[in-house]
Amino acid sequence: MKKRLVLILIWVISNASAQIGPFSWQDHLSFNSANTLCRFNGKIYASNYNGLMIYDIEEGTGTRLNKINGLNDVGVKLLRVNPNNNKMLVVYDNSNIDVIDAEGQVKNFPDIKIKTINGKKTINEAFFVGHLAYLATGLGVIVFDMEKLEIKDSYIIGPNGTNLEVYQVALNDSLIFAATPNGLFRANHKLKILNNFSNWKLATPLPNGIYSGVVAVENKIIAAFAPSKILPGQLIDTLFILENNIWKRYTDIGQNYIVNKLLHVDGKYFSFMAQFGPLIVDVNTKETKAYITSYNGIEIKAEDAIFFMDNTNELSYWVADRRNGLFQTYGSNPFYPQNLITVNGTNKSYVSNIDVDKGEVLVSPSYPNDGGGTILLVEGINHYRENNWEYFTFKDFSNNYIYDINHVIFDRKDHSRIWASSWSTGLCEFKDHTLVKIYNTTNSTLKEVVQDQIRIGGLSMDKDGNLWIANSDVKEYIAVRKADGNFLSFNLTVPRFTRKIMVDRNNFVWALHERDGGLTVYKHDNFTTSVAKVLFKEAGAGNLQSNSVYSIAEDKDGKIWVGTSEGIRVFYTPTNIFDPTNFDAEPIKIIQDGNVELLLEKETVTSIVVDGANNKWVGTLSSGLYCFNSDGQKELYHFTKENSPMYSNNVVDLNYNPETGDVFIGTDLGLQSFRSGIIEGAENYSQIYAFPNPVKPGYTGNVFVRGLVDESIVKITDESGNLVWETKSNGGQIVWDVKNLSGARAASGVYIIYAMVPNGEIKALTKILVVN
Repeated sequence: MKKRLVLILIWVISNASAQIGPFSWQDHLSFNSANTLCRFNGKIYASNYNGLMIYDIEEGTGTRLNKINGLNDVGVKLLRVNPNNNKMLVVYDNSNIDVIDAEGQVKNFPDIKIKTINGKKTINEAFFVGHLAYLATGLGVIVFDMEKLEIKDSYIIGPNGTNLEVYQVALNDSLIFAATPNGLFRANHKLKILNNFSNWKLATPLPNGIYSGVVAVENKIIAAFAPSKILPGQLIDTLFILENNIWKRYTDIGQNYIVNKLLHVDGKYFSFMAQFGPLIVDVNTKETKAYITSYNGIEIKAEDAIFFMDNTNELSYWVADRRNGLFQTYGSNPFYPQNLITVNGTNKSYVSNIDVDKGEVLVSPSYPNDGGGTILLVEGINHYRENNWEYFTFKDFSNNYIYDINHVIFDRKDHSRIWASSWSTGLCEFKDHTLVKIYNTTNSTLKEVVQDQIRIGGLSMDKDGNLWIANSDVKEYIAVRKADGNFLSFNLTVPRFTRKIMVDRNNFVWALHERDGGLTVYKHDNFTTSVAKVLFKEAGAGNLQSNSVYSIAEDKDGKIWVGTSEGIRVFYTPTNIFDPTNFDAEPIKIIQDGNVELLLEKETVTSIVVDGANNKWVGTLSSGLYCFNSDGQKELYHFTKENSPMYSNNVVDLNYNPETGDVFIGTDLGLQSFRSGIIEGAENYSQIYAFPNPVKPGYTGNVFVRGLVDESIVKITDESGNLVWETKSNGGQIVWDVKNLSGARAASGVYIIYAMVPNGEIKALTKILVVN
């Protein structure tokens, strides 16, 4: 193969988040991990499991396609293209199916997903004949009509008509083959009824056992005998070829490799996933065209690969890699460089906590489970600023990776400083993304759980710049790095599992304990005296909803909202906590179907955040995201993966950007955001404005008025003073649909927007031009 110089390129698709409007969703995941891909309409489609990246090869640009803007599910497992009708199959791991046509229209076929079926309901591969897709599934073979979106037939080929998983299907002129754990089965699709199991026979004289795949290449059939799936590293896989109706061993190709699965076929070339990556072979000459085992020298974990002759008249290889994402190359490293194609976003889908300050966002990756064990995740910190995600990872001063960064916050007195907690190493201090210090038992009062393991969890900074630290599983589970740099740890008698901590406006420190540990409140008088109280679910002892406390938030009125494994309680007067009586939390009672119930009493509340209108956004372990009004009596939103673009109903953490109204939602499948339309109320009307302004002909969207004081009374009149529309703001923004009080479109003209606080002491006005 001819060597040639190729520049190492990294194509990055920019993030257009600044252009999204209110009440819209945004995906924040990169494509630094990819699991399947295909070529469709001259573009490369690659999946990062939650959605697709569409890369235009000629333009060198790309876009996202996901549940927010077209797909019907998450968990993309397989992308395959039917060349006979130019339609693409999107298969999800729950057996849901989307079909995308050449114009980009997406149609959904959920029948396999929702149907109750005994057996393993999964789709492994697809083979296309005309407009039919032969789906290799955990049950057998399902024939799916991609035009009519219906199942035409199903072949249950196991002994006595039982389910038998099929890994892959291939057809030639007269025979259909199915690779299964029990052998390679065949049937005559021209002469036999395929839904009769007795017409399926083992292909002979092939050996019995597991076949990981089967493909058709230039009127030949290649089958992969894969006993290595039973004894990895001990048994040898073998490729067999059916040529002129005779099976024979395919020389030495495959005998020195593990054949995990057979992949793409293009003309005379076929490919398979070997132990270190995809290997591409000329079926006639048996020449290995490429064996791609690394991304520019970095070990890969490839999941899928395609190839085709491009405009350079050379084979262009594209690889979906779990570790690096989507990359393109013309051959193996180091002879050919690998060119990475990615989308700006968080480095991976891991989320444990989200911090927002001055319009910027930090995301930490590692989430210790309830058992508190060390996960040993080597993943860095994601930082969002100026509509762009940056990622930084780091090692300690002995050049060792730091594991399990589970909480990260901006320093409220020095925004360039970032604090991060490690569940094994200690407290990390960064300046401009550079690690400057690690605090542990040698240079602070932080305590070890066992030797060389310091479980540092949540962080919170008070108004004086003191950093409060959750030092889990030791008696001193509340610690502080004072603003002067000195550390203090407070002996609280009993070790408690402590992942989260919060300081309120009264300088009370709240430490949260799961595993029935309750809630500790710590009070100090400028570190001269201190007192602590541990609250539990019993009346007179805290009256929590449950002793397993997962989340906490202070609202704009100073009330403390506490989320537990069984719903929410509120401390309406938190300053009473240290009184001998009258300090219990209270439930929120709501009317549901005529019955009095407690708010979310059957839900584990994993996170709570308060927006600019004092609404409460509540994340749950299994029921998605809620938004309630200020007192919790009215449900404003309930987003789930079933009724919204949310990827998962398991919400890990939430936070709110008061400058944009974005609610950042971290789930077990990654980070998304919802632009709520509510921004923080201003202190005065010095920055009031309306946009877009002017409203141009053809514009059908909303007008937004920003810079309002919370709860402003807003009236819009024409130039003659006639009232056109009015409302009251929640937070610092209102939304006008450019209609008058009767619901008709506002006429062309200049409109005056009056705003004032309820008592009328502060007033302002601005103008907007409407042109129809």
